Amino acid sequence: MGLSLKSQKYKSGPASGLPDRAEAPDQGPRRYRARINRAPVLDRMRVQELAGGVHSQSRLIEFLNLFLVLLPSRVNNVVSALDSGDVEAASAATQSLASSAAMAGASRLELVAWLVDSDLRTDRLDRARETGRRLGPDAAELASALSRLLTGR
Repeated sequence: MGLSLKSQKYKSGPASGLPDRAEAPDQGPRRYRARINRAPVLDRMRVQELAGGVHSQSRLIEFLNLFLVLLPSRVNNVVSALDSGDVEAASAATQSLASSAAMAGASRLELVAWLVDSDLRTDRLDRARETGRRLGPDAAELASALSRLLTGR
């Protein structure tokens, strides 16, 4: 279970062979799409900073694995709250997701979560729901990138 942060072999985003988000024009409000599509799925510099902060590669691997385990439920919490129209719960869930995503280097997921929260705070529930539809696919892409990083593939 090697975690190599210096190798460009595991670079995330469109350059890594993953599909470019520009190919999915129906996801997210137009004004956000380009900004979201430019955000890296996985910011390796943040992961490297986290590695320096925990002073132990095994603790970093433990944190990232826990993040991956909790990711589906965090995304589901946001989507469920948005679907039910519970703005307070959706806002709390997006803030939680954005914060944990930031710590894990999940730049795109963090951005989408903050954009959803911003829409909620400005009473734009429909736009928040539209942007929130990206969370599942973006989380899946992130999980794949983190899994490759953690397994050294």
